[in-house]
Amino acid sequence: MFKKIPRNLLVASLLFLAGPFLPTLLAPALSAQRPNASAPTPVTTARSNQMMVGIEDAQTIDAMMYNVEGIGSGGREELARQNVKSYMMPIRQVANSNQEWAYALTSSLEYYKNLSENFKENYSPDYLMMSLANQGTRPNIEDGLRFLVEQGTVSANIVPYGSNVIPGAVYSVPKIRVTNFFYLFRETTRNRNRIFEIKKALSRGNPVLVELRTPPGFERHATATYQPAGAATETHYLNVVGYNSLDETVELRGNFGRLWADAGYVTMSYDDFSAIAVQGFVLHP
Repeated sequence: MFKKIPRNLLVASLLFLAGPFLPTLLAPALSAQRPNASAPTPVTTARSNQMMVGIEDAQTIDAMMYNVEGIGSGGREELARQNVKSYMMPIRQVANSNQEWAYALTSSLEYYKNLSENFKENYSPDYLMMSLANQGTRPNIEDGLRFLVEQGTVSANIVPYGSNVIPGAVYSVPKIRVTNFFYLFRETTRNRNRIFEIKKALSRGNPVLVELRTPPGFERHATATYQPAGAATETHYLNVVGYNSLDETVELRGNFGRLWADAGYVTMSYDDFSAIAVQGFVLHP
C-alpha cells in the first residue's frame, strides 16, 4: 500500500530537516568526549616570589647597592676620602629623642629624592611615627624602614614637623617609598668590618643610617670631634656622611640643631665610632 523508501534517502531527508539543530543536539556528546575542554586554566600565585624586605646577605647587598651617578664609584677600590655632606638637606632639631630615628631616616630619603631636583622636598618623619603608633606598635627604626618600603611617607607640607594628628589629605596624595633597605652591619659585626662596610657604601655615594649607643649628654655635645667616655646608656640615630682614610675618621650628621657639635656635624675616629655603633642601614632607592 505504501511505497518503501530507500534507507539512504530516508537518512538524507532526516539530516536535512535536523540540520539547524545539529550543534545543539551534538554538544553533550562532544563535551563527553572532551571532559576537560571547558575547564579553566588554573592560575597560581607564588608568595615565595615576593621581595624580601630588609636584605642581610653580604653578596646580595654588594650586587644591589646603588651607585650614585657623579658621586659614588662602582669599583671596589678604596678611595682616600668620600663625603656627601654637601648634598644633604639642612640640619633639623628633634623635639625629643624618641623621634631621632625617623628624622635620620627621612634625611637619608631626602638625599636620594632631591639629588637631581631643583625643587627640594622635605619628607615627614612625623607621618612615619604616627602611622606606626596607630598600628599599635612602639615606633622603632626597623619598623620604620619596613614601613618606608611597604607604605611610604608624604611631604612635610602634608604632615608638618611637630604634627600630632594625621590629616585626611594624606589619603589623596602619592606616598614616597624606597625599593628596599640593607642591613650594613649588626652589633655582632667586627669593628674592622663595620668601617669597611661604611666606606664601601659611601664610596658609592650612599649615606649610612646608624644606631649609636653613647654615654649621657651626647645630644648636648658642643665640639667638632667626639670621644665617648663613660657607660653607654643612651641610644641615638645619625647619618654617616663621610670618611677620611688618611686620618681614619668618619663624619656624622645629627638632628640636634645647627648649634650641636660643629654646625650639626661631628667627627669620630674609626675606633671610637666602632665602639659605640650598634647597627648600620643603607636605603635602596
